[in-house]
Amino acid sequence: MNAVQKQNDNGYDYPPPGCYVDESAGSADDCNNRIISFAEEYGFTYEELPAEDNEDYPDILNEVADEAVDFLNGLEHRTGMYWVIDDNSLFLSADVESARELVGFASHENRCQCADHNPEDPSYPPEDYRGEWLHVNDHGNATLYNRTDTGDEETWSVV
Repeated sequence: MNAVQKQNDNGYDYPPPGCYVDESAGSADDCNNRIISFAEEYGFTYEELPAEDNEDYPDILNEVADEAVDFLNGLEHRTGMYWVIDDNSLFLSADVESARELVGFASHENRCQCADHNPEDPSYPPEDYRGEWLHVNDHGNATLYNRTDTGDEETWSVV
């Protein structure tokens, strides 16, 4: 997986898809703390957590980690990209099906899924097309592009 590195006004650097906190590195509480710390690097703030010996600590920590993921998703503006906690791990994922529904042109296994397509090559948009488009090859690999007057710029890709 890869993505073009950019930075928005909030200092969010549009990281590439992948795993950012791996559950194998500790307990659920350790992972939640690392997720919160990761989000803090981008400006996430929260109220002080209770002491670790407080019986509500794990539940509150889990809620704050969920809020951290919501915060990160608020910074993520690439089509089809989202942050998610799965099995105590933090992932930035590309959702191909979501992107397919949101873009103006999507190909799939050499079959265009739009009304305005190039009959000579239905897996690519017509030359005059401008905007986001998704290419999915016959192996299921997907790349999201943004086509401008200067050409196609890759936003993300997944294999």
